[in-house]
Amino acid sequence: MHSLTLADLDRLGRSSGFRYRLPALASAADSGALCVVEGRVEQRCLRPGISLALSDVVAHQPFEATSEAPPPFAAIVMLEGRARARLEGQAVIGMNRGAGAMMLADATPMTAIHPAGQRMRSLNVSLDAPAEMDDPVISELLLQAHRHGRRRLHSWQVPAHLEHAAEQLLSGTWQGAMHALLCEGVGLQMLAMALGAPAQEASPDQRVSARDRRMLQRVIDCLQASPAADHSLEDLARLACMSSSSLRLKFQQVHRCSVFAWLRERRLQLACEQLRQGCSVQQAAHFVGYRHATNFATAFRARYGIAPSELR
Repeated sequence: MHSLTLADLDRLGRSSGFRYRLPALASAADSGALCVVEGRVEQRCLRPGISLALSDVVAHQPFEATSEAPPPFAAIVMLEGRARARLEGQAVIGMNRGAGAMMLADATPMTAIHPAGQRMRSLNVSLDAPAEMDDPVISELLLQAHRHGRRRLHSWQVPAHLEHAAEQLLSGTWQGAMHALLCEGVGLQMLAMALGAPAQEASPDQRVSARDRRMLQRVIDCLQASPAADHSLEDLARLACMSSSSLRLKFQQVHRCSVFAWLRERRLQLACEQLRQGCSVQQAAHFVGYRHATNFATAFRARYGIAPSELR
C-alpha cells in the first residue's frame, strides 16, 4: 500500500491535465505531507491515443480533481465507493458501484468529487482526439458520438460481464503479459459499452435518501469489521433500521449486488490477501468464514478462474 499526498496525486494526474485540491483545508500549504489516499494507482498505455488508469485506494481526506483540459473522451467504471462528477454547465452526476460515466469533454473543465472514509476501486479509460489516434474504428465511433450530439456527461449502467472482468483486473491475480492483455480487453469493452449505452438522466441510487445511505453504510461497516461472522439478513436489517425487504432492495440499488454477494466478494478479496502472505488454503478459508476449504476453493475458482493453491 502506498500513501499518496496532494503533491503525489498532482504528479500522477499531470499527464492528463488534472489538478487536485482538499476542500476541507484553507490552502494547499496546509496539506503538507498529509496522506490523502492510500493504495494502488496504475496507469497504462493500451494503444497510441488510448490509456487506462486502475485505482484501488482508501480516501482519508475528501478531495477534488479538476482538469481544465480533460481528454476528448473518458469512460469510468466504479467497482466500489462513490464519487460525483460535473462538467461546467451541466448538473452533477453520481457514481456508485456498478455505475459508469462517459464524458465527451470538448475542452470543458471537469471536476470529480471524492468523499473521505471509503475504499474506491475504479477504472478510467481515456482517448486522445480522433486525429491523433491510429485506430480508424475507434476514431470513427468517437466522431459519431460528437456528430449525434450526445450529452457531454452522462451515467450508464455497467453490465455484469464487464463488472466481472474489471474485478478480475483489479484483483491482482493476473501478472505480466496476461495482465497487459486483460487491461486492453477490459479497456476496449469499456469503450464499446460507454459509447453504445443509453444515457441515464440520474445516478442509479438517486431514489435512496441520504439517511438510507448512512444506514447502508452501517451494514457495510459491520460486514467489513466481521467478514467471517455468520451474518443474517434480519440482523443486518435491524442494524440499518429497515425491514429485510427494504434492506435487500436499497442495498441492490446502491451497490448493484445483494448484501451477501457483497460479503462473498469481500471475503474472497481478504482470502487473496491471506494467501499472498503465505497462509495455507485451509487457514485462508477459515479466516474469512468458510467452514470447509473445499467450498472455499470452489467459490475462489468460480470468482478468479484459478485454484487458491495456485495463487500461493
